Amino acid sequence: MKLRLLSLIVFIINCTHDKKEVLLADREAPLGWIYLKMYDDKSFEFISQGMVRDKEVYSGNYEIKNDTLYFNYKDSIPKAGSKAVIDHGFVSYLNGSYPERVQIKLDKLSIDK
Repeated sequence: MKLRLLSLIVFIINCTHDKKEVLLADREAPLGWIYLKMYDDKSFEFISQGMVRDKEVYSGNYEIKNDTLYFNYKDSIPKAGSKAVIDHGFVSYLNGSYPERVQIKLDKLSIDK
């Protein structure tokens, strides 16, 4: 039983290490940073991190349709929204309660921009 559990844990760890970052973007916020991390397995993390270790992580899966990114969140949706476009080196959110925009640092997505 212990060997099976250990094998399962090793398998899960190996699976999580296999995903590769395809897009990284961020910006400085008034009291911290905003990060967007997108992976080749269609998962993502939208992170709002304050100066004093407080951190909100919103995760889920994304879809790309034409030039638009659609973020399907697992739990709650951040105020930035769930729809964005890539334009001139930025990811700009379109449907949030405020206009969020993060600057792209790494872009290996294969979409027409």
